[in-house]
Amino acid sequence: MIAIVEIRTKDPLMSAVYALRHDVFVVEQGVPEELEVDEDDEVATHLAALSNDHVIGTLRIVRHGLIAKIGRMAISASWRKEGIGRKLMELAADVASRRGAEQIILAAQLTACGFYKRLGYTEEGAVFDDAGIPHVTMRRTLQL
Repeated sequence: MIAIVEIRTKDPLMSAVYALRHDVFVVEQGVPEELEVDEDDEVATHLAALSNDHVIGTLRIVRHGLIAKIGRMAISASWRKEGIGRKLMELAADVASRRGAEQIILAAQLTACGFYKRLGYTEEGAVFDDAGIPHVTMRRTLQL
């Protein structure tokens, strides 16, 4: 059974969230460690996917007025292709909508664009480099 919970930075689960992000971004993808945790973590709403009380997936939502920015989505390697990312994104859209956001934006790694397109996101702008990985901005308008 997978549960997805909403947490803040003071929640005890955050140490496991940070550990998962470190494994995915720093270890697997080579993102410099100093770039992985930033000031947005303090103000973000974090979602954590749990299996038997272990964090297996996460993302964060940062509000900027009527726009919610989703970032730092990470899924444990052994849980990829199991629908965890879709569940996290669906709940993130619901949370953002309930809190008054009209749109969601995110910076998608190019390898993940197809995943986000299937969830209703569209690409905009040019490809850009973020921590040595090509990304593109994607946007979705929420149902009001």
